[in-house]
Amino acid sequence: MFSRSVDVLVADLADVQVDEDLLSVAELGRALGIASPAALRQYLAAHTWLRQRLSEYLEHPAAEIEFGEDEHGKPAIVVPDTGLSFNLSYSGGLAVLAIGFRVAVGVDIETLEGAKVNPEMVHRVLSRPEADTVFASSDMLKEFYKLWVRKEAMAKAVGGDREMTATNVLGVSPVSRGGFDITDVNLGEGFMAAVTVPEGCSIELTMLMGASV
Repeated sequence: MFSRSVDVLVADLADVQVDEDLLSVAELGRALGIASPAALRQYLAAHTWLRQRLSEYLEHPAAEIEFGEDEHGKPAIVVPDTGLSFNLSYSGGLAVLAIGFRVAVGVDIETLEGAKVNPEMVHRVLSRPEADTVFASSDMLKEFYKLWVRKEAMAKAVGGDREMTATNVLGVSPVSRGGFDITDVNLGEGFMAAVTVPEGCSIELTMLMGASV
């Protein structure tokens, strides 16, 4: 049995108070490799927020949640034993978290601030029809990243190694591919985001902004 609803939560990481005591040794170890203070703060805030939100769903202490990977190489909750599935992405100070029960979920967000796109990149990760659409667009940057986050969200939901050009994600949102729906998430100017859920699942979007995050 599984739920046909997936929660998608969005937070401004500037509103998250970092609590390193909640994080695992592995998480803190990865933090040591982040040289930029801004990137480090974003990482710590995102993982603090992730644990806090999952703790609410699981009714389990945030610091005692243990992560691993499922058979497809996707992030998974190992402790406690649960059917809860999740996927986290963050960029440009915003974090997006998809949470479902016994369903595969994937999410991706990219900030357009400072982002660039060039023909080599377009051809490397997009199919020919997708690349043609980008080159014909009046705003190549937005069109490219719209398709990019769709592909990333799909790849994260499916798991394993996937050739980026293999799945054509053109179309009006939601785009149905291989038993999944890929839906654009409108976070305003400067961001592109998408979430992937099994076909037929509903999405409940919640914006968590301010001190209550």
